[in-house]
Amino acid sequence: MGHRAELDGVAGLLVAIEFADDAHRALGVRWSPAAPAHKKLEYARVFLVPVTPEPDRVYLELVDGLPRASVSLPESLPAGEYVIEVDAYGSASWGDGRLDAHGRSACFTVGTPLHRAG
Repeated sequence: MGHRAELDGVAGLLVAIEFADDAHRALGVRWSPAAPAHKKLEYARVFLVPVTPEPDRVYLELVDGLPRASVSLPESLPAGEYVIEVDAYGSASWGDGRLDAHGRSACFTVGTPLHRAG
């Protein structure tokens, strides 16, 4: 649950997820700095990442001022193994590429989409 090794100089985040439905299509994401002395994080970008040899991150949400988010996974998302990654920034500088902290959740399984009548 730490940051990726190739992100030298970037603080680690602890990322936790909670599921809001049985098919894992909606979830809550929380993050906190791995080291208590880390500066306050103002913005975060939340990504969904498949656990595959060549994963592509899927952007889910931009969060302003909170260490948590509620996200819905795309209906077209295939069943499989995934993680959530969070990139966090100490200011609105996220647009200029100055990443301050990064973290990854534990692996979780997304089931087959629920079929709703209607």
